[in-house]
Amino acid sequence: MKFGRGLDLLDKLNFPEDLATLSNDELLTLAQEIRSRLLQIGDVCGGHLASNLGVVELTIVLHTLFDSPYDKFVWDTSHQTYVHKMLTGRLNKMNTIRQDNGLSGFAKITESDHDIFGAGHASTALSAALGIVEARDILKENYTVVSVIGDASLSGGMCFEALNNLQNLSTNFICILNDNDMSISPPVGSMADYITKIRTSNLYDKTKNTFESFMNKIPKIGEPLKRKIEKSFEHFRDILIDTKAGVIFEEFGFKYLGPIDGHDIPTLMAAIKYAKHYQGPIMIHIITQKGKGHLPAESDPVKYHGISPKVTSKVVPKKPLTYSKSFGKSIVELGKEDAEVVVITPAMTGGSCLDEFAKEFPDRFFDVGIAEEHAVTFAAGIARAQLKPVLAIYSTFLQRGYDQLVHDVCLQNLPVVFALDRAGLVGEDGPTHHGVLDYNFMLSVPNLTIFAPGSALDLDIMLKESVKLNCPVSIRYSKGAIPEIDQDRSLVRDPFKSEITFQSPGTLDRYDILIIGVGSMAVPAKEAAQHLYRKGLQVSSVNLRSVKPLDTVTLLPLIEKSEYILVVEEGQGIGGVFSFILNTFLHLDKPTHRWLQLAIPDKFIDHGKLKTLLQELNLTSSGIISFLESKIPEVVSVHS
Repeated sequence: MKFGRGLDLLDKLNFPEDLATLSNDELLTLAQEIRSRLLQIGDVCGGHLASNLGVVELTIVLHTLFDSPYDKFVWDTSHQTYVHKMLTGRLNKMNTIRQDNGLSGFAKITESDHDIFGAGHASTALSAALGIVEARDILKENYTVVSVIGDASLSGGMCFEALNNLQNLSTNFICILNDNDMSISPPVGSMADYITKIRTSNLYDKTKNTFESFMNKIPKIGEPLKRKIEKSFEHFRDILIDTKAGVIFEEFGFKYLGPIDGHDIPTLMAAIKYAKHYQGPIMIHIITQKGKGHLPAESDPVKYHGISPKVTSKVVPKKPLTYSKSFGKSIVELGKEDAEVVVITPAMTGGSCLDEFAKEFPDRFFDVGIAEEHAVTFAAGIARAQLKPVLAIYSTFLQRGYDQLVHDVCLQNLPVVFALDRAGLVGEDGPTHHGVLDYNFMLSVPNLTIFAPGSALDLDIMLKESVKLNCPVSIRYSKGAIPEIDQDRSLVRDPFKSEITFQSPGTLDRYDILIIGVGSMAVPAKEAAQHLYRKGLQVSSVNLRSVKPLDTVTLLPLIEKSEYILVVEEGQGIGGVFSFILNTFLHLDKPTHRWLQLAIPDKFIDHGKLKTLLQELNLTSSGIISFLESKIPEVVSVHS
């Protein structure tokens, strides 16, 4: 789909080189045109709208003053790089962003030389940029490095590790703190702007240097007197404007400018021009408004942080029940039943559907911010104090808390329940957010029980039983819709029991194929088994449910009777569930070529529609059948 035209500057100029030829008024016009295009992109492709609307002026100024990719921009999280992409040769491809085979919704080094460092997770930009700065200095090169980081990302401990590491830096490094939540600073005022203008002027620097040189020449009293006068100026500045943020950053070694209006192009130009020539690390603190220029997004930036494409048909399809919504409902019920249940999340209250729990039980709900390591150990502390913590965390973000999972939770066998959301493929957010590695890094950890629900009922039972266990538990569920299936609660009330979902009728001593579906693959496994039975094969299928420990009582007889065993999992194949099952049943007299695995291959899966990705990887009922036809045609095809 092509966007409507009529945006003269945006569509006619060559970017980024033509930006330097524009007047301030033309840059303002360009900002308006970019916002219009962002709204069109949001309607067609969905994605991160509010954050991109908030950095339009900043991105324009950066590309006006610097020579990308010679000068390096490192964007934290990088979900706010849509404008950057528009201005670096990708304008005509913006209608493909987050789409199958289209542009990524994040910075990606294989997509453009202008994307200096890829991201998707928060709080990485300072460390990456500092590494580039040090490499630049070792190689005696002269480009500028600019790191752009949001105020929310500063809650990540990795930022402070980087800040601590740059205290001895004496060469140029620009960090722009994009404060769009007013969480650090007071509103921007005229005095703040005035002080910033003073500090960014050449006259200020010349006067300051002359003063210091003069004071240093006065014997004995010059140096202490200089320090007293400087301290008095700083005290005066602190009275005029609230500079708590500035004091913090200056203690870390930055020169601090701000806060300034991040939508005022002339002010941004002045501050960043000054920073470009400053010798040493410098922090420019800008205040922006998420959703700027689009009233609905300004009013509700959380809602417009990530949006879906606009539905153009008159009939709006009913939204299916997802695992996350089901979890949100079950955790509220559990909170009412058990006053010892405490819920923790690292900045994913909405995504993990915890708004209702937070509202109902504010004293038992903790959103700890972008701090996954802290979240895990915080949960461990709660468990040690005899409460029942449930940590709702995306699979991809638990990667950041792996040592805490092992060292603080599992080594001490503390009963923390990990509600592992977005486990599996996530679709448009792509490889930075696919949660496909958790089986691989969790199955080898002692003391950890792992459940994989194949239905809403499974998830409800597993959650409510897990808080009764005296050990760590992971409940792994995917992003997609929950299939509507009939289950008898009395038959699946034990989460440690696997469920036989289909068997060829009759009492059989032998099956051609056993299909073990793990979690989200339970229903596709059942559907594939039913199809193969209709083709004349003797088949059985299982909803595994308990991954660790395995229900060997249910599985062993089926494995012994089956000619071939196929394990289907929505996770990375190497070291996954298949390997764990195979290792458990190695003692059986079953040749290894009789064991088959259908999982995610040894590569990072790109972004695209979730349905498309699952189809491409054969992680559907029809895909399972196609996979079996290719692997054992002598068994499957003979019955076609």
